[in-house]
Amino acid sequence: MAESSKDISEGVVLESKSNDLIQERPRFKTGNITSGLFLIILGGIFLLNTFGLLPWNVWGGFFITMLKFWPILLIFVGIRIVFGSNRYLKLFSDLLWILVILLAFGVSIVNFTGDSVIKEKLLNRLPFLSSLNTTNLFGASDKSGDIKIAKLESDTYKNIDLKLNVIAGEFDLSDKDISDYLTLNSKYSENSGIPVVKETKSQDTLTLDFKQESKSGVFNFGSKSVYNMIIGEKTPLRNLSLNLTAGESNIDLKKVNVRTSDIKMTAGETFITFSEESLPESMNIELVAGNITLNLPASIGVEVKNSSVAGGIKYNNVKIGENGLSQFNIDKPKKIIINIDQTAGDVSINTK
Repeated sequence: MAESSKDISEGVVLESKSNDLIQERPRFKTGNITSGLFLIILGGIFLLNTFGLLPWNVWGGFFITMLKFWPILLIFVGIRIVFGSNRYLKLFSDLLWILVILLAFGVSIVNFTGDSVIKEKLLNRLPFLSSLNTTNLFGASDKSGDIKIAKLESDTYKNIDLKLNVIAGEFDLSDKDISDYLTLNSKYSENSGIPVVKETKSQDTLTLDFKQESKSGVFNFGSKSVYNMIIGEKTPLRNLSLNLTAGESNIDLKKVNVRTSDIKMTAGETFITFSEESLPESMNIELVAGNITLNLPASIGVEVKNSSVAGGIKYNNVKIGENGLSQFNIDKPKKIIINIDQTAGDVSINTK
């Protein structure tokens, strides 16, 4: 009888422990699924940015698109409040929210970025994305205008400093045989991206400062602003400075003599081409993210001093050290010294 009572007692204990184990078994949380998927999406987009398959301005387009369709956020908050106790409906609403995020990235790629393989495939499979155009967020009309900085006969400037502050859009700079210091043709939104060139004069130096302004004080990153600047070949360009927040820039100088150049880029893509005649003596690059492609003549020497946290630097498609000094064709009579301070992104130096 005592043994039977002992067996029953042990059975109760075992059953109790078994129930405890069942209760302690971790339940599969819907939040883990959506959080994991969200991180996978972000990581995938960043990876495409890093490898140059997607430009960095896709993020600006994403935020503009989400701002355009902000009422959807209220709808999802309402769904979570009403069906918060139902695990499956909550999972459904979370997955639907991730689908909206993917859709916003798709709209951004189609409407805010240049030609790419990804954009072409999206348009072929989801042609409706082009109709969800959010570039003109505030309903402003497009405008165009010309600015000319004329060279006067009485001018005796020995130095011209050109400062380019580009927040977003497409900016092209080239040189031609013109009598003016520079000409600028622009297409922009009437409320945002308004081009301004400020002149600051001293005894022997003229500083030309290009900026983009906004009437509302809020810059519309969605507006497809395009700027084409031409600088005179005989302009004594002491310093060329480019500060690019986002967007794309293309600098192609063949004749104008540039002594020094400073490039600071937060995101976006920049292509710079110098000839032997226009080649500056030194160039400082500060790169937070994005891609910079520097095209140089093969007849010059190149000295690269770099300090990199992440990203990559290549010389003729060959990766060079992340930190230190690298020299190429240093015996050439003409050379350029490139100082690179890199947080992320990629710098490609090509000679041909």
